[in-house]
Amino acid sequence: MIVYNGPYLKVKFEIENNRFINSWNTPPNSVLSFKSELLQYRKALEKINPIQIIWLQQNFTYNIDDKTKLWVEENILKPRFEAGFVTADKDGYHPIAFVVGQDVLSHMEVMGVFDEPSPSVFNPKHFATEEEARVWLNKEFIIAPNNIKEKELIYKGLNENGEAILELRSSPSEIAKTIKTFQSIFEENEFIKKNLDKYTSLTKRELEVLSYLGKGNKHKEIADTLFISIHTVREHIKKIKLKLKAKTSKELLQYYNAFIKK
Repeated sequence: MIVYNGPYLKVKFEIENNRFINSWNTPPNSVLSFKSELLQYRKALEKINPIQIIWLQQNFTYNIDDKTKLWVEENILKPRFEAGFVTADKDGYHPIAFVVGQDVLSHMEVMGVFDEPSPSVFNPKHFATEEEARVWLNKEFIIAPNNIKEKELIYKGLNENGEAILELRSSPSEIAKTIKTFQSIFEENEFIKKNLDKYTSLTKRELEVLSYLGKGNKHKEIADTLFISIHTVREHIKKIKLKLKAKTSKELLQYYNAFIKK
């Protein structure tokens, strides 16, 4: 699907991979036209928010000076990263692949371009062909919770209904346990989204009481720790349950596990 086709830049969106494919119809003829096209590109990014990006640079021959590069960093890249519009690969960078052609790639290797540290929040990879770029993106974009080792949850794109397709990799003997673990993570995230407003309505003191309750402290222990009476502790708990709409200690523990225990 073509989402933008300007005088120089064309942006195609691959729904199945949630990926932008950017190519240049012709090189821009000035700094002004280059910036204008990238501002249109940024609008497309903000509207669709793709997970991955491929830049086909074989037709791009415009020489970008350092001042313009800084403008791109400040006006196109950083705003999206700081606003949380982008997702990162396993190295902490937004996955972007540049296809530059074999001749340019060889030249970059000789000049040591890949050895130079980049201050950018993005860390693009360079490839000779589009096929190589696609292979890298398909392999690199892995979502794996930090507390789950030797297991991988790999993003495989979107289906025809726009739903994300994930591939779970785990040893056969661990598969049932792994699925249960991921289900718990998803359920907890859903619980947080649904109950965030109620949790943030608690006062500082109520949060302290909830934290001690979650750790298994008795009313007397909480009272002694906070230098308040048992009656005051019970009043705090009554207010906490009212705000969270929790009727049992088990429900309070669910809030503790989701929001406090980390």
